[in-house]
Amino acid sequence: MQHVVEEIRAMMNARPGIRRFSRVAAIWPLVAAAFVGTAQPAVAADVPPNPVQKPGWILDRHDEFNGSLDSNLWITNYLESRTPEWRSRARYGFRNNALVLRIDNDQPTYYAGGDKMKVSSIQTGQKTGLHKGSPQDHTIPTIWKYAPKYGYFEIRGRTSARSGLHAAFWTVGKQDTPSQSAEIDIMEHPGRTPRNFNFNLFKWSDPNITQVTQSVGTSFDLAGGMHIYALEWTPTQIKLYVDNRLTRTVNQSPAYASGFLLGIYENAGWTGNVDPNDPRPKEFVVDYFRAYRKAS
Repeated sequence: MQHVVEEIRAMMNARPGIRRFSRVAAIWPLVAAAFVGTAQPAVAADVPPNPVQKPGWILDRHDEFNGSLDSNLWITNYLESRTPEWRSRARYGFRNNALVLRIDNDQPTYYAGGDKMKVSSIQTGQKTGLHKGSPQDHTIPTIWKYAPKYGYFEIRGRTSARSGLHAAFWTVGKQDTPSQSAEIDIMEHPGRTPRNFNFNLFKWSDPNITQVTQSVGTSFDLAGGMHIYALEWTPTQIKLYVDNRLTRTVNQSPAYASGFLLGIYENAGWTGNVDPNDPRPKEFVVDYFRAYRKAS
């Protein structure tokens, strides 16, 4: 590579003109090839972010995670009514203008007793008893900072999921009535499957939903770089987009407003055993969250 760099230096010192430009253009592919071997694998696998504006859609809400969370959009406790407030708090920070949700060594388990699950999650609303009617620890105020019905919703992110760990971008119905409880797992990545994630529609108490669970294969390792995961939600369908390509379609959808969650979970009980030699922190890195409504 050194001889390539020296030749370019010589050309840059030569008399300006078309000949010099032609020689630089001719040798530049050699320089690019020489640098490929030194690139970081995660960077090489990154899919670039989309423009904020999306043709045919109106930006409704978004957070670019540029060093802080939008407090008008996010709650930093995971389904708080199930457990003491201090156990439900997310561990998170920011790096390179991206949100980093973490599982830390000193993080308390979500439940007391022998349950080993840890979770760091942010969500756009809360309610006592939200999601599946799990056991409750205390009541909390009902707060919905963002709960749309239909639209286009997108993140750009990277997991670090390994055995015993999963990361998820998902929705939960507001439960204004008990039947408004369906869940959409837009991207749920169990670490046991580096190149597969789940795209699910769970009915829970909704009699109008037929449950759909499916594994989506990819050509990449979800922990190896930043990729784009998006949901298009209409009155009749939910559609999954991966890196801007339509990947799955389900011909039904929840017919009520829902909140959004971003979270990383360890020892959730269905993702395998955690390797004790696998160091923490474990991370779910999210570059942005964007929500759009259809342009009229």
